[in-house]
Amino acid sequence: MARKHRKNDDPTDDIVSAITGIFILCALYFGYLYYYDIENFWYHVTYYVLPALGLISIGIFSYVLYLKKRFKSENRKSDNLIEKIKTGGFEITVNNFIDRFGKEGKKGSWEHRGYAFEWDRLKDFRDILNKGGFGLVTDNFKDVSIILKHFIDAKERNFLNNGILNNTSHKFSDLNKDGSDLEHLIVRLYNAMGYVSKRTGGSGDQGSDVIASKNGENILIQAKCYNGSVDNKSVQQASAALAYHGCNRAVVITNSVFTPGAVALAKANLVELIDGERLKKMLAEYLQEVWL
Repeated sequence: MARKHRKNDDPTDDIVSAITGIFILCALYFGYLYYYDIENFWYHVTYYVLPALGLISIGIFSYVLYLKKRFKSENRKSDNLIEKIKTGGFEITVNNFIDRFGKEGKKGSWEHRGYAFEWDRLKDFRDILNKGGFGLVTDNFKDVSIILKHFIDAKERNFLNNGILNNTSHKFSDLNKDGSDLEHLIVRLYNAMGYVSKRTGGSGDQGSDVIASKNGENILIQAKCYNGSVDNKSVQQASAALAYHGCNRAVVITNSVFTPGAVALAKANLVELIDGERLKKMLAEYLQEVWL
């Protein structure tokens, strides 16, 4: 069930409203004294207002120190959590989660820098990390947000740096239209990701262009070099070809975009879709190549 967020859930709003009301009443009272009882006004200022201001100043100073200490503590916790993920071998898991589910989110989802995740996906992700011994909080998604923001930011910085520092760029428009160039590119990409990959494309490919294997997992990949949108026919072919090729899951990759129908069908059949924008980021991350 999707997690709903309301803007009025913060209890500090009530506290601020109460303090504002008290301040207004005090201002009115002292305004009355100033105009009608100036001697009593200065008595109240000397024996009540100035001591109260002193106490308030001490309170504010103490609260600021508390916030700074809490901020440093939370930063240390966040740094330790990220470091634990990296040293524990879960970095690939996190990046795969971002790549696979980062475009599923609809309105009201958790979002960051163009990525959007359904709340149920975040819950599953948190459960997976907790099974790995990370001990994330389960009454909110704060720890999950910290993790995802860190790795999403790293992905975006890497993509930007490659775009700035690498003077050589490639164009999807230069790939031949029969799809073989894209297939070769995908083989290189998945090999760089640690898979053993090979082309199967050609006549009689039975819905598969590339097979990528690693740790007992076999991925069936369809490559679609299109100028327009890729429809749900490709998703149907990839899903139907899984058993024939003995693969665990299916992926459809394009240099273009997918129709809404293809996205919906892929989600229902657990077929992963990689569009042109995501493909560019993967190529920059794993091959250090800039594609336009």
